[in-house]
Amino acid sequence: MNESLDKEVTIITPEQVQLQFQTAGLGTRALAHLIDAVILSIVNTILFVAALGFGRLYAGEWLPDIADYLIVLVIVLFIVINLGYFVCTEAYMGGQTPGKKKIGIRVLQNNGQSATLLSIIIRNLFRLLDMLPSFYFLGALAIFLTARDKRVGDMVAGTIVVIEARSERLKLRRQIDKAISKWKLDIPLIEFDDAAKQAVTSEDWQLLQAWIERIPTMHSSRLQQLAFPIAQHFTRKLGHDVTIQSNPASYLIRIYEHLREDWEI
Repeated sequence: MNESLDKEVTIITPEQVQLQFQTAGLGTRALAHLIDAVILSIVNTILFVAALGFGRLYAGEWLPDIADYLIVLVIVLFIVINLGYFVCTEAYMGGQTPGKKKIGIRVLQNNGQSATLLSIIIRNLFRLLDMLPSFYFLGALAIFLTARDKRVGDMVAGTIVVIEARSERLKLRRQIDKAISKWKLDIPLIEFDDAAKQAVTSEDWQLLQAWIERIPTMHSSRLQQLAFPIAQHFTRKLGHDVTIQSNPASYLIRIYEHLREDWEI
């Protein structure tokens, strides 16, 4: 059983390249599907109104003759549009529907490669089974219970739905920015020219980033404790003559704000 809604999975490609993804859990996929459902409801409403208007237009003696055909046509169009929406958008948007694109998730094959047209068709044909008995109960249950958050269609088609790395980075950055805004930056502005930026190595940035990413979830006293030796490292390396004993976290936040545009992709 899943311990969290989204979890990491490691995939080894045929070229022996190791890829790491975070699977899209039940909550993430439900949000994406809700957006798609709103779009489809608008399209279905237009279809229903058009069919109703067509029926009233020929409400005379023709209607008994075409009523059955009209009902069948509407049902066929309903199935084609609702199934074709997912197939066509995922096929031409690189494994995404508008809802998936908005939330930042994508359909891939089990080997980490882009989903093929055949796999997209198969996973969406089984959408009808996932919807049983109602409200995607079977599909939601499968996502909740399987190791890689797969609904029945994904298991049959050999696909997986993952969170895009860029989307996850942007989400984390928003969380960090929100957490940073709550800190009182009570230290003087520090000078940070090009020479100082060039002195920072990838190891320095990784050290700083590892601390920064703990801000949204860690208690402030523990953050300050961890920040002190890191702040000492940067003051020595960058030659900053500032007092960090009272609030080393503020100093590191300032350093992060100077560096992140150069280091964050």
